[in-house]
Amino acid sequence: MKRSFPLIVLGTVIVFFATTGFQCGSAEVTSAKLYIQQKQWDKAEQSLVKELAKNDKNEEAWFLLGQVRNEVRNYIGMNDAFTRALQINETHKVDIQRYRLSTWAQLYNDGVTAYNKGRDSSAMYDKAIEDFNTAIALVPDSANTYYVVALVHFAKKDNPKTIDMLNKALERNPSYLDAALFLAQLHYNEGLASLATKDSTAATASFIKAGNAFELAYKANPGKSEAIIGLIDVYERLKQPEKAMSLTVEAVQRDPNNTLYRYAYGVFLLKQDDFAKSIEQFSKAVELDPTYTDATYNLGVAYLNWGVSMKVEAEKAAEKAGKGAVEDKSYQEKFKLAIPHLEKAAEQRADDPVLWQQLGRIFANLNMQEKSKAAFEKYDQIMKNK
Repeated sequence: MKRSFPLIVLGTVIVFFATTGFQCGSAEVTSAKLYIQQKQWDKAEQSLVKELAKNDKNEEAWFLLGQVRNEVRNYIGMNDAFTRALQINETHKVDIQRYRLSTWAQLYNDGVTAYNKGRDSSAMYDKAIEDFNTAIALVPDSANTYYVVALVHFAKKDNPKTIDMLNKALERNPSYLDAALFLAQLHYNEGLASLATKDSTAATASFIKAGNAFELAYKANPGKSEAIIGLIDVYERLKQPEKAMSLTVEAVQRDPNNTLYRYAYGVFLLKQDDFAKSIEQFSKAVELDPTYTDATYNLGVAYLNWGVSMKVEAEKAAEKAGKGAVEDKSYQEKFKLAIPHLEKAAEQRADDPVLWQQLGRIFANLNMQEKSKAAFEKYDQIMKNK
C-alpha cells in the first residue's frame, strides 16, 4: 500500500519569558530569577530544585522551573514542572497553556523535518518519533499528532505501532477521515494476507476491524468513495450481503453518475446471478465512461454468464423432454451480445489469458471455428510466456 502524506509545518506560538510580576519569595527563588535574567539556566534550575526540596508546594518555583527547562529543551521535565504547578493552583494556567502549545508546535515542526529526512537516513525516523511523542505528552488530546507519528511507524514498516497510533487518534476524534481510512486499509491488507496463508479465522477478525474503521470513515464522510467501496467489499467478505446491497444502492442513488458505484453495483448483482440488472449497471458505467475497461469486460461477462445459465436450463429441458426434443438455442443471442464487449476489453487487456479463453469458448458455441481457434491460440501463447 502506497500512500502520500503531506505534512504541514505549523505556525509557532511565541512565548515570552516572564520574569516580572512575582512577589518576593525565598532566597533560592530570588537567586533563580537572577540566574534566569543572566541566562544561566543550569544554576537557575539548581536553585529552584533546592527550593522545591524544602517546599514542594511553591507554585511559583514549579512554574519557573518549567520555564527554565523549556530553555534547555528538556520538554518532558518542563511539562512535569508545569503539571506540578497546576496541581497546586492555577495562577499561571494561561502562561502554561501558551508554553505547552508553543513547544508542541515546535516539536511538531521538528518531527515533520525529521520525517522528511527519514527518506535519506532511517535514523531520522526515530528522531521524528521522539519529537512527536514528546509533543503528545504536552498536548495529549491532539488526534493529528497521533496520526503523524503513525505515518512514521508505517514508514519504518512497523504496522502494529502504526495501528496503535491510529486507534489513539480515532479515540480522540472518531471523525478523523484520513486516520479511519488508513486504519481500515491496514486491517484489510492483514485480512488478505491471512487468506493467502489459509487462516480464515484471522482473516475474518481483520476484516471485521477493517469494517469498523471503514464505517467510521463513512460516518465522517458518507460521500467518500474509498469508504463506500471498502465497506461493500468487507460486507461481502463477511457474508453480509444485505448490508452490502443496501450500501451499494444508497451510493448509486446519492450519486447516479458515479461510474465506480455503478460498477460496484453491477459486480454485486452479477454475483447474485441477476444478469439483467447487472447489465443495466455495467451499461450505464460504460455510457458514462467508454474507456472504463473493467466495466466493459464485466458487461461481456454478464452476457456470457447469462447465456451459460440459459444453455444449462435448455439442456436440462431437452433431456427431460426425451429423445428427439429440440434444444432451445436462444442462449446463443446472449453469447453474441457478449462478443463485442469482450473484444473491446481485449484491446486493452491483450495479455489476459482468461479473456481469450472466454472468447474461444463463445466462438466455439456459436460454431465460429476460425475465430475460436485464433482465440485459443492466443490463450496458449500467453500461458507459455508466463
